[in-house]
Amino acid sequence: METPVIRHLENADLDDAARLLHTLNPDTPPPLVRERLETILSEHPHYELLGAFVDGRLAGVCGVWIATKIWCGLYLEIDNLVVDPERRDSGVGTALMKHVEQIGHERDCKILVLDCYTTNHASHRLYHRLGFNIWGFHFIKPIGNWSGKAGA
Repeated sequence: METPVIRHLENADLDDAARLLHTLNPDTPPPLVRERLETILSEHPHYELLGAFVDGRLAGVCGVWIATKIWCGLYLEIDNLVVDPERRDSGVGTALMKHVEQIGHERDCKILVLDCYTTNHASHRLYHRLGFNIWGFHFIKPIGNWSGKAGA
């Protein structure tokens, strides 16, 4: 397999990014995925959207946020890592994660964090293989008009 080329995504890449993000969130219609992606990018200047390209095509995507928490200081959060189903188990996810870790080192982050659906066992294996450990739980309480399913 060709080594993925990883770069920041541009507006021209957003349709392909939304398509991949929809595979992780199948209960969210693709136009809504695109709308939310545009909202995140326009309202949160510290959010970066990265893509891994193989043979010139977007094969993986993830977002990163860098922020500060009282308990750990500066941290990098990985958001919505998704690899094209046809490219899974080909090193795309690992390449993205290693690239993100390098960003964390360069920006003096103390830890990397991410959320993962409890049912996404393939990603659990990837994250454990890359040195991530489960330190806690992400509790959720829907309070609005939300009827989605996590990890469906």
